[in-house]
Amino acid sequence: MKKLGLVGAIFLIVSSLAGSGIIALPQQLASVGSITLLSFILVTIGALFLTLVYVKAGSKFEDPSPTALAAYVNPLMGAKSGFFYCYGNLISNVSILIAGLGYVSTFVPALNNSFVLGIVVIILIWLFVFLSMRGAGMITKVVTITVILLLISVIITSIGGWFHFSPEIFHSNWNVSGKPFGGAIMSGFAVLLFSYVGVESVANNNEQIENPRKIVPIATIVGFLIVAVIYISSTTVIEGMFHAGKIQAVPASFAMTMAYMFHSTLIGQIVSLIMAVACIASFLVWGLSSASAAKTSADKGYLPKAYSFTNKFGINSKGLVINGVIMTVVEIILMLLGSNVATAFNLTVTISVLLLLFPYFWSGIALLKKEKEEGKIHLGTFIVVLISSIFILSAFSSATLFQLYLVVGLFLAVLGTYSVVLYKDKDNLLK
Repeated sequence: MKKLGLVGAIFLIVSSLAGSGIIALPQQLASVGSITLLSFILVTIGALFLTLVYVKAGSKFEDPSPTALAAYVNPLMGAKSGFFYCYGNLISNVSILIAGLGYVSTFVPALNNSFVLGIVVIILIWLFVFLSMRGAGMITKVVTITVILLLISVIITSIGGWFHFSPEIFHSNWNVSGKPFGGAIMSGFAVLLFSYVGVESVANNNEQIENPRKIVPIATIVGFLIVAVIYISSTTVIEGMFHAGKIQAVPASFAMTMAYMFHSTLIGQIVSLIMAVACIASFLVWGLSSASAAKTSADKGYLPKAYSFTNKFGINSKGLVINGVIMTVVEIILMLLGSNVATAFNLTVTISVLLLLFPYFWSGIALLKKEKEEGKIHLGTFIVVLISSIFILSAFSSATLFQLYLVVGLFLAVLGTYSVVLYKDKDNLLK
């Protein structure tokens, strides 16, 4: 296989980070206001330092994944982090599916009903579980094509939208939440962090890149900054094109923007279709990825052994079924809460991000522990870990009390499950 140079590596980073995480952001941020521009800048800085943690870890660890790094700090902690990482990603997968259906609601208004939305989500979850039994196949190519088209739509918005930008509208949208200055800035942290979830994946691409020690750090930072500029520019310009109330009422924000810019309802519908297909198809790929990550953790004793089983196609089919059950339970809870597209997306994103913050935090500690064992903790490493840790901890303050209750409940459920299912293997974990 021909390895990637700097340009190819940058594209790999951009395609890894950018995608479905952006498409529902304008609607989510509109409930706070255009003051979230400051939130986005702060989250981007924090996420950049978190990215640097994994860039550094990639040069020091054979396996720089969050679960492996947590296990390096403490084997038993690694087991618990396996739960948080895998199940946080599962809840994130549900949010991706919901975001895609938000764009489908342009054609099917019934999806704005929480019960109808929930039934469709559950049907798609199990449809994709069975489709995944043979692997992603053609769906992977569909994801690649539609994500590229999705990014083109977002890039066109982030550039062309400025010709329709109104400083007066942007100012009128500044803080529609009614919260104090600091509270308004912090309220969007968890949702914004979702845009950068996956920063840890860039350190796992070393084998695909020429001279990875030199190219990966440069490509990672450049690719990250490209994505950050696209994200910030596109969401900011939308907040200066439409009043907050209108953005909140339309899940398909980018489709609305493209239709407005080109004075064409048809273009808006095409963008809606592209973004819906990109999200729904990527749900299948991310579902396989989540099951694969769960298998890696199970092989090390961090998750139930059922996740280690693979069928004749090399797919861990039992893991897919278990994950399907978990995602179904998540969606049933959302249905019982009467959550529409916007509410369901916000809740699933926030919960998934808060769960992922646990292994993210221990990744930085692992880096410090590694350097201490090597004889010296470098100042640069300490600063990177300190800023990323402050950023991680501050993200918890963006959650509502109800969301924190859910995270605490899931935390207790993880500890309980671990104690019953995996405690018998504790001796193996400590070896």
